[in-house]
Amino acid sequence: MDRVYQVFVSSTYADLKDERRRVSETLAKAGHIPAGMELFPATDQQQLEFIKRVIDRCDYYVVIVGGRYGSLADENVSFTEKEYEYAAEKGVPVLAFLHGDPDAIPVGKTDQDNKKIEKLKAFRDRLANGRMIDFWSEPNELCTKVVIAVGQAANLSPGIGWIRGDQAIDPKLVQELERIRVENDQLKKRLTELDAHEISFPDNLLGPNDDFSFTILGLAPKMEPQEISAKWPIGNLFAHITEALIAEKSESYIGDHIARFYMDNRASNEFKSERVFRIAEMDLTKLRFHLEALGLIRAVGRHTSTKLGDHEFHSDHIVWTITEKGRRFVSGLWAMRSTEEI
Repeated sequence: MDRVYQVFVSSTYADLKDERRRVSETLAKAGHIPAGMELFPATDQQQLEFIKRVIDRCDYYVVIVGGRYGSLADENVSFTEKEYEYAAEKGVPVLAFLHGDPDAIPVGKTDQDNKKIEKLKAFRDRLANGRMIDFWSEPNELCTKVVIAVGQAANLSPGIGWIRGDQAIDPKLVQELERIRVENDQLKKRLTELDAHEISFPDNLLGPNDDFSFTILGLAPKMEPQEISAKWPIGNLFAHITEALIAEKSESYIGDHIARFYMDNRASNEFKSERVFRIAEMDLTKLRFHLEALGLIRAVGRHTSTKLGDHEFHSDHIVWTITEKGRRFVSGLWAMRSTEEI
């Protein structure tokens, strides 16, 4: 089972911005997922709390130390040292990289305040106590040492990592999906027994006039994740995605399409923002099975290959297609009615 590790890259901000960027790019090229301060530099306590949640999802913590101690948070401790303390407290393996010749660092990238100089020395001593550290003097050397250290850590102490969703499904979810599949097959059998020219729906299921309740997630850099409770009549929702069904769009595309349309046209102004809106994954799965149970759609798996230069990328995804019953149902919704003259 392929596993990708997420690595948090920490340092002071302005003086090591280029080094941290190059380390993150090198980690990404090595097949890891870098996470760090580029999108949310720690400048206040609220940002620090968000960063802690990111560290919770990381497998390894890389801290790069140059010639500055950094901005101070609570208790006169820098944000960088606060991040380190949290990672160590949570048991995230810490990989420390200290500048090997602090005296050679340009004055513009060093602390001039004696108290901060003392704090930086104490922080370096703290990192060197009880763990393996490494020293660097220029960015290329730093990038190489970080990638090697992360690879060694992954061999000696494998993290949880990230794996493809289709390779790691919670057993309870598998049981629930199997139950829904069996119920879906039974409902399909009942639907085939109905008159082919009559559009009807099982009495024990939510129908076109009933609301489908779901959660929309609002995601954006530098902002807290946002959850919006939404509901939409199933028939209207289905009519809105009809063209995407005819075009056989992927499940993720249809989910994003629903979320964005809902936020633009049905949500209150307090939720309008530049966030990326998506339907919660489980709600989107439930919607797929429900529309299949109503006989309006059919979901199929697709495998695609894309060639970019000398590399070929493969992906598997779910595609929603409209059924004949779905076409007849939506045609009835959109068809123009004649008026009787009195």
